[in-house]
Amino acid sequence: MKTIIESNDLVYINWIENILKQNFIKYHILDKSMAITEGNISAIPIRVLVNHENENLAKKLIEKAEEDLQKTN
Repeated sequence: MKTIIESNDLVYINWIENILKQNFIKYHILDKSMAITEGNISAIPIRVLVNHENENLAKKLIEKAEEDLQKTN
């Protein structure tokens, strides 16, 4: 497994999860409970992990979605 995202932004993490689900990419979320418990300190980021073989595809899909989002703003 490879970490592709580290963030404390729950909305962003949920958006990433949605992108991965829509593209049938298996993923794991780590440290979500710890990050929420520790509050706004941001000492423990939430991590999104994917299999090594899906890493490049997942990153490309996220980058494309971010670019598309920027175009609409």
